Amino acid sequence: MMISRWIKPDTKLYVSLNDISRSLDWVFEFRPLLFFTIWTMMAAGLSAFKGDTIDEFYWTTTVHWPLFLTFFGITLIACSSALRGDDSGTEKLTLILLIAGFVIVLSSVAMEAVEAGKMSRIFAVGAWVSIFYVSWRLYLKHWKKLKNEKMIMSISLSALPGVSLFMIGWHLGGGKILGGMLASAPYACGFIAVTLLWPLSVQAEKLHHRDFMNGITRVIGFGGILMTISIFLGYRMGDPVISTAAIITIPFFAVALVVTRAEHIIRAFRYPIMILAFFVSVRYPWLCLAMFLNFNAIRLYNYFRHGVIRPTLKVSYD
Repeated sequence: MMISRWIKPDTKLYVSLNDISRSLDWVFEFRPLLFFTIWTMMAAGLSAFKGDTIDEFYWTTTVHWPLFLTFFGITLIACSSALRGDDSGTEKLTLILLIAGFVIVLSSVAMEAVEAGKMSRIFAVGAWVSIFYVSWRLYLKHWKKLKNEKMIMSISLSALPGVSLFMIGWHLGGGKILGGMLASAPYACGFIAVTLLWPLSVQAEKLHHRDFMNGITRVIGFGGILMTISIFLGYRMGDPVISTAAIITIPFFAVALVVTRAEHIIRAFRYPIMILAFFVSVRYPWLCLAMFLNFNAIRLYNYFRHGVIRPTLKVSYD
């Protein structure tokens, strides 16, 4: 990161910025790193519907404020689901964010629904937002334990958030539930394949990048199968976004399966969501801008607060 070359940890300016960063600790209780996944899956649902109904749908730069308000509302709901703690202050903030998020989402969707004469869209989006909140909160609460549970439990807890986010985007575009469920299948397979690796990736980050990990081939192999299914379904459905993203992603699973080093596990977890976001951004370039701003804001905070440059796509430190 360029700024780390200009402002070293032993300078007075760094110390001042460290104090400012400390005052932002409460913001990062919302786990903004998870926004990458949330925004990408929602935009993927919207992209899939538009790509299915509009020929040669690429690079739309139209500013659509109700859509951005909906994304903002979902982000608030995601913040609410990410908060941890049983004290009254945390519980109060969790409830405020949840209510505010729902009000913003339903209000922005209502503006579109009234204009289009499709009031049922409000109920569809509201239902999927509720499913997302409950399932995502459960997943974030129990994801560390999932590597010790049966795989069916991991699949169940990780599938619902991914599908619900996709369906929110699908309904925002104007799609019906049946078509959306079918279109979500390849995305759900890819989402599950990646989230299965989350506990393994966290474990791998604590090791040297060339250390081998034992007892993980079953999870990686199953993830690779799901990613292969994602390729097949995406191709059969004529969805170039997910099929291409999955094709590029599958080698990371293959390498991690053959050579179970920590670095390969981390790559198989980190890279797929960025690859999918890149292809979705070909249709919605504002997603790339939002992720760029979020990515660099988190990096700046982590550098000035903890002296580390994260998040990063780099996994080897020779």
